Amino acid sequence: MTLFLLISKWREILIGLLAFLMFICLALLNHKTGQIEKYKQAEIILQAENAKAKADSAIKEKQWSEQQLKAEQNYNAKINQIKSDADLAQSNADSLSKQHKVANSRLSSASKEIIIEYSNTGSDLFENCITEYRTVAKAADGHAADAERLIEGWPLE
Repeated sequence: MTLFLLISKWREILIGLLAFLMFICLALLNHKTGQIEKYKQAEIILQAENAKAKADSAIKEKQWSEQQLKAEQNYNAKINQIKSDADLAQSNADSLSKQHKVANSRLSSASKEIIIEYSNTGSDLFENCITEYRTVAKAADGHAADAERLIEGWPLE
């Protein structure tokens, strides 16, 4: 009897089965839609992080550019000061050279005491030059060591 009942209700059973399959398909569709939404949200977050990284990179690049420009301006100012100091030193050296030539031309007619005083003054001047030369050499060596340390310590990237 149950078989007869099943055969007589075949349409209702088929409709129920189709409804069940439709429910399964809708559930799968809902699940896949949720996965797509999660993917879209992850993509939006990734795009936001990418935009933030680009903005941070642009800010950092601007800071580095400003720092480099300031360093270049400071360097140019120092170079101009060095040139000015070198010109002044050259002018003073030329003046001393002229005075030395004049003094040498007068030595032949000078007294013994003047020649001794001239010789002593020349020796003192020579010692002062040696002391200054050592001071400049020490400062140059220190600068070279500092520059080498900065170059070696600078990040490669």
